[in-house]
Amino acid sequence: MARWIALFALFLTLLPVSIAFAQDGDDASKGGDEEQAQQNDVVNASRSVVRVVMIGNDPERGQFFLGHGSGAVVADGYVVTNHHVVAEMMNDPRITILIVPSEGEAGFPGQVVTSDPRADLALITTRRGVIRPLPIFTGNPGAAARVAALGYPGNVDLAENLSVDDRVRPLPAVRTFGQLSSGRSRRDVDTLLHTAAIARGNSGGPLVDECGRIIGVNSFGAITEGVDAEFGFAISARELVPFLQNADIRPDIITDSCVPLDERERQAQQAEDRERDQTIQQVAERREIFLAVAVAMMVVGALLIGGGIVALIYRRKLRTGALLGWLGIIIGPVLMAGSVYVFLSRPSLADLEEAAFLIDALPVGVEISSG
Repeated sequence: MARWIALFALFLTLLPVSIAFAQDGDDASKGGDEEQAQQNDVVNASRSVVRVVMIGNDPERGQFFLGHGSGAVVADGYVVTNHHVVAEMMNDPRITILIVPSEGEAGFPGQVVTSDPRADLALITTRRGVIRPLPIFTGNPGAAARVAALGYPGNVDLAENLSVDDRVRPLPAVRTFGQLSSGRSRRDVDTLLHTAAIARGNSGGPLVDECGRIIGVNSFGAITEGVDAEFGFAISARELVPFLQNADIRPDIITDSCVPLDERERQAQQAEDRERDQTIQQVAERREIFLAVAVAMMVVGALLIGGGIVALIYRRKLRTGALLGWLGIIIGPVLMAGSVYVFLSRPSLADLEEAAFLIDALPVGVEISSG
């Protein structure tokens, strides 16, 4: 009898080992990752840029194209541009404004709310809920920061041989890049000097940083011998924000320094890697705890069985030998069976890979709890 009990205990001892070899030898397949293309901040910002078209109205000729400038949506339904773009229509009731977005089916009418000839700024009200407003950066962009001028230069229209009808239908804004040359100001207005190419038609368009935030409004260029400017001047945000606030417009103002898209992606990837490693470590720790508990239960169970067998063998010499022996024989197998259950319930290698896959599949910026 004691021999059969000993063989049964040995069988229970070796059972988890065989299960471990069977489970740990299975390789779990991992799904392939799909890369998601992200839009550049400046490209996204250009979607909030509009063409500000002057339309003449004559009883005999009907409506006709007079000219255009550029503008940017700074609040829902409000476009900022240059005063000199709309100055003519403010003195002539026969001229109206057409706001032409970069996307969509058609333009929509606009009306001047206020203007400031000194700062060369004007505010136009137009249709709401159509174009996303751009934030305004009021911090220090840096002495030689990389910038982009967004707008609708007339020389590009001519080079593309655009008709009048083309100029009053939605087209993507033109983007030119350069850098700030100085914070030089005119005597009467705060401006930014930059090297992003601008031309006639860019007037009123935004000058943005690498994060697509307005740092100025392009106003004029350093004209040389009648050609378009190699240097541009933009009315700075230090002029733009008070102008908007005086008109009871509260734009989205940002003071945090710009972190370019590639750097943000790198930081997001690092955060994702840390989250992934932390999650995998938590699963691995749970796996080790389950294994440790299973081994402990197996060892204790085996010792109880062994002790019970010994107690039964020497039951005649020990007063409580029979009782201890049968307790060991009964409790030992229960613990060993429980160790098998704990062993089978532990997180597997597949769970480790699944945890890593779930972290990789999360969109950037999504957080998960560690519970």
